[in-house]
Amino acid sequence: MKAFHSPLDPGSFSALLACLHAEHVGLFPTDTVYGIGCRADSEEGTNRIFEIKGRDFAKTLPILIGDWEQFEEFAEPIGSDYMDRLREVWPGGLTAVVRASMKGQRLSQDCLREGTLAIRMPDHEELRNLIREIGAPLAATSANLSGEIEHLRLSEISKKIRSLVDWEWDEPIEQTEVQPSTVVDLTGKTPVVLRQGGVVF
Repeated sequence: MKAFHSPLDPGSFSALLACLHAEHVGLFPTDTVYGIGCRADSEEGTNRIFEIKGRDFAKTLPILIGDWEQFEEFAEPIGSDYMDRLREVWPGGLTAVVRASMKGQRLSQDCLREGTLAIRMPDHEELRNLIREIGAPLAATSANLSGEIEHLRLSEISKKIRSLVDWEWDEPIEQTEVQPSTVVDLTGKTPVVLRQGGVVF
């Protein structure tokens, strides 16, 4: 188990980057809730996330991106109205379900459902920097056992989960209550809100 603490110094940033390059699974802060994840092109890593959480394999894993270039790389083009609204709310707590590009379709099958991806750009600069540096999105979901509440601090996460991951990054999330991201389907002519969170699309 490798442990990291914010703010990440250059040595810690490099070591955490090495964990991600090695397809290791870890725990990390986001702008919404604590996450568990790995690079999204690692089938072995994404399978481990399901096993660690006890997550239903029928559910897919969302992906986190580091910038707009990655969005254009892994998603098919979307309508200008949708794009304009995303630019208003990203980085932030909104997950967009979009059609995967050819490159997006080569990510772990655990992230894909009928040719679509659920993509979010988190409002956490250091996390986005890491994602850009590894050159691939993160497959990520909340760091809790399936069916249990999400967490805002590493110390709140199940000891079982913490014992099964390869690394953890400690940084309390600066909010007083859990508020998952809004999820909106942008694959049709009109947006469909699948889960309402803190952001209105």
